[in-house]
Amino acid sequence: MKKTILYYPTINIPNNSWLRNSLLYWDEVSSIVPMSWDDNILVNLSDDIKFLIDEGEFRPIKPEDLITKTDNWKISEQFAKEFLEIATSESFKNFLEIQNHLNRFTNRRTEYDYLKIHNNKVSGSLQQQLEEINLAFRSDNYEWIFFEKHTAYLYMSILAKYLAEIDNEFTTISTDNKIYENFNFKQSVFENKLPIISCNFNNLLPTPNLSIPIKEIVKFKKRRKDNLNHFRKLITTYESKISKAKSNQEIKEASILFQDEIINGVLDLEKTLNDARLKHSFKSLKSLISFKSAPIVAGTVGGIAEKLNILNIPLELKITGLAATGLINVSIDYIDYRNEKRVKLRESPFSYLYYARNKNLTLK
Repeated sequence: MKKTILYYPTINIPNNSWLRNSLLYWDEVSSIVPMSWDDNILVNLSDDIKFLIDEGEFRPIKPEDLITKTDNWKISEQFAKEFLEIATSESFKNFLEIQNHLNRFTNRRTEYDYLKIHNNKVSGSLQQQLEEINLAFRSDNYEWIFFEKHTAYLYMSILAKYLAEIDNEFTTISTDNKIYENFNFKQSVFENKLPIISCNFNNLLPTPNLSIPIKEIVKFKKRRKDNLNHFRKLITTYESKISKAKSNQEIKEASILFQDEIINGVLDLEKTLNDARLKHSFKSLKSLISFKSAPIVAGTVGGIAEKLNILNIPLELKITGLAATGLINVSIDYIDYRNEKRVKLRESPFSYLYYARNKNLTLK
């Protein structure tokens, strides 16, 4: 079974650090791509994505698996319910007003104001409900649904979460957009919250620079598969240990043991990148992990769950004559309780957020 990382909220993955990072550390990358009944892709993909498909590094995930398959009708209804609750929530309405700077709804409907989503990704009943609240309208030929652009990103974000749940491979969702990660997991009409572990690896993921062609990264990945798998295993083993921790002290002890391992892993991988003459920098990763034991509950202020910071471990990395600083941060956070069943079934993180911690730290 392959370990797949599913990008959201767009179909075409941007040719940026997210793609370069994910190519190295996952078996395959994917995004949501509408397809016809005979598996023809219905949208234009970038040249990079076409190349990755040919190399077996990218797999399109069909929204039809959730929207139209009769054996998934219950989970499809859950998806539609969650999406509508968030799309009509006060927090999302306020977000739209801030983003648009003007009245959210206008009589002028153009592609500038809206993004199109293929009708294969949207059930008929949901299309109708969105039209009634002026968040979407159908194209003249009914092939496309034009969503208010931020609503489209929200839709794709939540859709990715449900598609990962039913996918045959071991699939985890990921983004480089913190706003839609928050809407996916932290916006709720319910008061109940589920405690989870938030683990940040700051400046610890060697990642090829944007100047490096995707083809070169794929070549490196195939040549250095063992090195990359070893580095990935270091991180996943650590994440597994802290997910089973029964106290803050157990998390701290596991982290102290991990710090030397990750430093050595970073140095080893950095050396292989240098040997391949791939210019690179260090990126950051946040993983959301469910508790496998009784959760360590954070404090509350005025009855509201508060994030609890458990540890910060700075890591000195002596790399190619440059003293760089990485950081491991672990905290207890909260997500919507309706995600409980989904995340509890996971033996590894259920969501990843990639970001650039220090854009100026670039190595050759």
